Amino acid sequence: MLSTTDILTTIKEEETYNIKQLAKKLEIPTEELEKIIKNLREHDLLEYNEQTGEVKLPSWLINIDKEVENIKPATGTILLPKNQEITLQDVVIGNFTDKDLELNVRLKMKLKEIALCKVT
Repeated sequence: MLSTTDILTTIKEEETYNIKQLAKKLEIPTEELEKIIKNLREHDLLEYNEQTGEVKLPSWLINIDKEVENIKPATGTILLPKNQEITLQDVVIGNFTDKDLELNVRLKMKLKEIALCKVT
């Protein structure tokens, strides 16, 4: 099933679309897509010109990655005991050593960093 993210991502790839081209790309009837697009426009998630059929993302959404990157990243330290595992954002990290380890984690929009350290 087609999601809002699918539609917005497709539009982002081309920057701008004609609604008929977009409907063809998404393999959805133009009339159905037009209803969805009008709803997304009401919520300021895209711009749609009914006269030209042009569909594009609003500038605030195009620049959101840059704004999020400027926010201080989430950071944290996790103690991972020997022979234990932890799951972070669908990633399993295991400590199969004979010592406890410390994980220093920093999560940014595009870059995720994990540093392994000995517990002192």
